[in-house]
Amino acid sequence: MSDALLIFSRFPRLGKVKTRLSPPLTSAQCFELHSSFLLDTLDRIASVNAAHYLFLADCSIQEIRQFTHDHALEDNFFVFPQSGQDLGERMWNAYQKVSKFSHRVLIMGSDTPSVPLTYVEQAWAKLKRYPVVVGPVKDGGYYLLALTQPRKNLFENIDWGTHLVMEQTLSKMSDREYFLLPPWYDVDTPTDLHQLKDDLEKGFEGFPGRTYQLLRKQI
Repeated sequence: MSDALLIFSRFPRLGKVKTRLSPPLTSAQCFELHSSFLLDTLDRIASVNAAHYLFLADCSIQEIRQFTHDHALEDNFFVFPQSGQDLGERMWNAYQKVSKFSHRVLIMGSDTPSVPLTYVEQAWAKLKRYPVVVGPVKDGGYYLLALTQPRKNLFENIDWGTHLVMEQTLSKMSDREYFLLPPWYDVDTPTDLHQLKDDLEKGFEGFPGRTYQLLRKQI
Protein backbone atom coordinates (compact mmCIF):
# COMPACT_ATOMS: atom_id res chain seq x y z
CA MET A 1 0.00 0.00 0.00
CA SER A 2 1.34 3.43 -0.93
CA ASP A 3 1.34 6.44 1.36
CA ALA A 4 -1.28 9.11 0.64
CA LEU A 5 -0.74 12.86 0.71
CA LEU A 6 -3.93 14.94 0.66
CA ILE A 7 -4.17 18.65 -0.06
CA PHE A 8 -7.31 20.38 1.21
CA SER A 9 -8.27 23.70 -0.37
CA ARG A 10 -11.15 25.86 -1.48
CA PHE A 11 -11.88 25.96 -5.18
CA PRO A 12 -10.36 29.19 -6.59
CA ARG A 13 -13.38 31.48 -6.91
CA LEU A 14 -13.37 35.26 -7.11
CA GLY A 15 -14.74 36.85 -3.95
CA LYS A 16 -14.74 33.58 -1.98
CA VAL A 17 -11.07 33.02 -1.14
CA LYS A 18 -8.57 34.75 1.18
CA THR A 19 -11.28 37.25 2.15
CA ARG A 20 -9.54 38.09 5.43
CA LEU A 21 -6.84 39.80 3.35
CA SER A 22 -9.34 42.21 1.76
CA PRO A 23 -8.54 44.98 2.51
CA PRO A 24 -5.70 45.69 1.90
CA LEU A 25 -5.87 43.35 -1.12
CA THR A 26 -8.66 43.57 -3.67
CA SER A 27 -10.88 40.56 -4.36
CA ALA A 28 -8.99 39.96 -7.60
CA GLN A 29 -5.66 39.99 -5.77
CA CYS A 30 -7.03 37.59 -3.15
CA PHE A 31 -8.12 35.26 -5.92
CA GLU A 32 -4.70 35.41 -7.56
CA LEU A 33 -2.98 34.80 -4.23
CA HIS A 34 -5.12 31.79 -3.37
CA SER A 35 -4.58 30.32 -6.84
CA SER A 36 -0.82 30.82 -6.54
CA PHE A 37 -0.76 29.21 -3.09
CA LEU A 38 -2.69 26.20 -4.34
CA LEU A 39 -0.73 25.62 -7.55
CA ASP A 40 2.61 26.15 -5.83
CA THR A 41 1.60 23.70 -3.10
CA LEU A 42 0.71 21.07 -5.70
CA ASP A 43 4.03 21.61 -7.45
CA ARG A 44 5.96 21.46 -4.20
CA ILE A 45 4.54 18.17 -2.95
CA ALA A 46 4.57 16.46 -6.35
CA SER A 47 8.08 15.19 -5.61
CA VAL A 48 7.01 13.55 -2.33
CA ASN A 49 6.90 9.77 -2.68
CA ALA A 50 3.18 9.14 -2.13
CA ALA A 51 -0.14 8.95 -3.93
CA HIS A 52 -1.33 12.55 -4.36
CA TYR A 53 -4.88 13.73 -3.79
CA LEU A 54 -6.52 17.13 -4.02
CA PHE A 55 -9.85 17.73 -2.27
CA LEU A 56 -11.56 20.97 -3.30
CA ALA A 57 -14.42 22.66 -1.43
CA ASP A 58 -17.39 24.60 -2.82
CA CYS A 59 -17.34 23.42 -6.42
CA SER A 60 -19.09 21.12 -8.86
CA ILE A 61 -17.79 17.98 -10.52
CA GLN A 62 -17.65 19.87 -13.81
CA GLU A 63 -15.53 22.61 -12.25
CA ILE A 64 -13.16 19.99 -10.88
CA ARG A 65 -12.82 18.43 -14.32
CA GLN A 66 -12.08 21.82 -15.83
CA PHE A 67 -9.54 22.66 -13.11
CA THR A 68 -7.84 19.29 -13.58
CA HIS A 69 -7.68 19.82 -17.34
CA ASP A 70 -6.52 23.45 -17.16
CA HIS A 71 -3.63 22.62 -14.86
CA ALA A 72 -2.70 19.23 -16.35
CA LEU A 73 -3.23 17.31 -13.11
CA GLU A 74 -4.57 14.12 -14.67
CA ASP A 75 -1.39 12.05 -14.27
CA ASN A 76 -0.20 13.48 -10.95
CA PHE A 77 -3.25 13.92 -8.72
CA PHE A 78 -6.57 12.34 -7.95
CA VAL A 79 -8.98 15.29 -7.57
CA PHE A 80 -12.25 15.07 -5.65
CA PRO A 81 -14.84 17.43 -4.18
CA GLN A 82 -14.92 17.73 -0.42
CA SER A 83 -18.04 16.31 1.21
CA GLY A 84 -19.37 17.01 4.70
CA GLN A 85 -20.98 19.65 6.88
CA ASP A 86 -17.82 21.06 8.45
CA LEU A 87 -14.06 20.79 7.94
CA GLY A 88 -13.73 17.88 10.35
CA GLU A 89 -16.37 15.82 8.59
CA ARG A 90 -14.85 16.65 5.21
CA MET A 91 -11.38 15.57 6.31
CA TRP A 92 -12.71 12.37 7.87
CA ASN A 93 -14.63 11.49 4.70
CA ALA A 94 -11.50 12.10 2.63
CA TYR A 95 -9.43 9.98 5.01
CA GLN A 96 -11.89 7.12 4.70
CA LYS A 97 -11.75 7.32 0.91
CA VAL A 98 -7.97 7.10 0.62
CA SER A 99 -7.18 4.86 3.62
CA LYS A 100 -8.62 1.91 1.70
CA PHE A 101 -5.45 2.09 -0.39
CA SER A 102 -2.96 3.69 2.00
CA HIS A 103 -1.87 2.80 5.51
CA ARG A 104 -0.24 6.20 6.16
CA VAL A 105 -2.27 9.31 5.32
CA LEU A 106 -1.02 12.89 5.53
CA ILE A 107 -3.35 15.89 5.21
CA MET A 108 -2.22 19.46 4.48
CA GLY A 109 -3.84 22.72 3.47
CA SER A 110 -2.74 25.17 0.79
CA ASP A 111 -2.27 28.23 3.04
CA THR A 112 1.34 27.42 4.00
CA PRO A 113 3.21 27.69 0.67
CA SER A 114 6.59 28.10 2.34
CA VAL A 115 6.43 25.26 4.87
CA PRO A 116 9.74 23.34 4.66
CA LEU A 117 9.41 20.08 2.75
CA THR A 118 11.70 18.55 5.35
CA TYR A 119 8.79 18.80 7.79
CA VAL A 120 6.71 16.60 5.47
CA GLU A 121 9.50 14.05 5.26
CA GLN A 122 9.89 14.20 9.04
CA ALA A 123 6.18 13.45 9.40
CA TRP A 124 6.52 10.24 7.37
CA ALA A 125 9.51 9.20 9.46
CA LYS A 126 7.78 9.87 12.78
CA LEU A 127 4.75 7.81 11.73
CA LYS A 128 6.95 4.74 12.16
CA ARG A 129 6.88 5.40 15.90
CA TYR A 130 3.73 7.47 16.53
CA PRO A 131 0.18 6.88 15.23
CA VAL A 132 -0.40 10.62 14.81
CA VAL A 133 1.85 13.50 13.72
CA VAL A 134 0.71 17.11 13.92
CA GLY A 135 2.26 20.29 12.52
CA PRO A 136 1.11 23.20 14.71
CA VAL A 137 0.28 26.65 13.37
CA LYS A 138 1.16 29.67 15.49
CA ASP A 139 -2.47 30.87 15.59
CA GLY A 140 -3.66 27.68 17.29
CA GLY A 141 -4.50 25.45 14.33
CA TYR A 142 -2.37 22.97 12.41
CA TYR A 143 -0.83 22.87 8.95
CA LEU A 144 -0.39 19.09 8.81
CA LEU A 145 -2.06 16.03 10.27
CA ALA A 146 -0.72 12.54 9.56
CA LEU A 147 -2.26 9.24 10.68
CA THR A 148 -1.48 5.54 10.59
CA GLN A 149 -4.89 4.47 11.93
CA PRO A 150 -8.49 5.69 11.85
CA ARG A 151 -8.98 8.36 14.50
CA LYS A 152 -12.44 9.77 13.85
CA ASN A 153 -12.48 11.52 17.22
CA LEU A 154 -9.74 13.88 16.03
CA PHE A 155 -12.20 15.36 13.55
CA GLU A 156 -15.20 15.65 15.86
CA ASN A 157 -16.27 18.42 18.26
CA ILE A 158 -13.54 20.81 17.15
CA ASP A 159 -14.10 24.57 16.92
CA TRP A 160 -12.72 24.83 13.39
CA GLY A 161 -11.25 28.17 12.36
CA THR A 162 -10.46 29.22 15.93
CA HIS A 163 -7.35 29.31 18.13
CA LEU A 164 -8.68 26.22 19.96
CA VAL A 165 -8.19 23.70 17.15
CA MET A 166 -4.76 22.42 18.19
CA GLU A 167 -5.58 22.36 21.89
CA GLN A 168 -8.83 20.46 21.33
CA THR A 169 -7.18 18.01 18.92
CA LEU A 170 -4.32 17.15 21.25
CA SER A 171 -6.68 16.80 24.21
CA LYS A 172 -8.14 13.70 22.54
CA MET A 173 -4.81 11.85 22.77
CA SER A 174 -2.21 10.92 25.35
CA ASP A 175 1.26 12.45 25.06
CA ARG A 176 2.63 9.12 23.83
CA GLU A 177 0.26 8.96 20.86
CA TYR A 178 1.44 11.94 18.86
CA PHE A 179 4.53 13.79 17.68
CA LEU A 180 4.60 17.56 17.18
CA LEU A 181 6.51 18.95 14.22
CA PRO A 182 8.10 22.43 14.39
CA PRO A 183 5.48 25.21 14.23
CA TRP A 184 4.83 27.17 11.04
CA TYR A 185 2.24 29.75 9.98
CA ASP A 186 -0.84 30.03 7.80
CA VAL A 187 -1.18 33.11 5.62
CA ASP A 188 -4.48 34.57 6.81
CA THR A 189 -3.66 38.18 7.73
CA PRO A 190 -1.64 41.09 6.27
CA THR A 191 1.03 40.43 8.90
CA ASP A 192 1.31 36.82 7.73
CA LEU A 193 1.57 38.04 4.16
CA HIS A 194 4.52 40.30 4.97
CA GLN A 195 6.23 37.46 6.85
CA LEU A 196 5.77 35.24 3.80
CA LYS A 197 7.26 37.87 1.52
CA ASP A 198 10.29 38.19 3.81
CA ASP A 199 10.72 34.39 3.89
CA LEU A 200 10.55 34.21 0.11
CA GLU A 201 13.51 36.52 -0.23
CA LYS A 202 15.56 33.45 0.69
CA GLY A 203 15.85 30.46 -1.60
CA PHE A 204 14.89 26.99 -0.38
CA GLU A 205 13.83 23.59 -1.66
CA GLY A 206 10.52 23.62 -3.51
CA PHE A 207 10.49 27.39 -3.87
CA PRO A 208 6.91 28.66 -4.56
CA GLY A 209 7.71 30.70 -7.66
CA ARG A 210 4.17 31.83 -8.56
CA THR A 211 3.59 33.18 -5.06
CA TYR A 212 6.94 34.96 -5.02
CA GLN A 213 6.35 36.71 -8.34
CA LEU A 214 2.84 37.70 -7.28
CA LEU A 215 3.95 39.16 -3.96
CA ARG A 216 6.65 41.19 -5.66
CA LYS A 217 3.88 42.95 -7.58
CA GLN A 218 1.25 43.18 -4.81
CA ILE A 219 3.09 44.30 -1.67
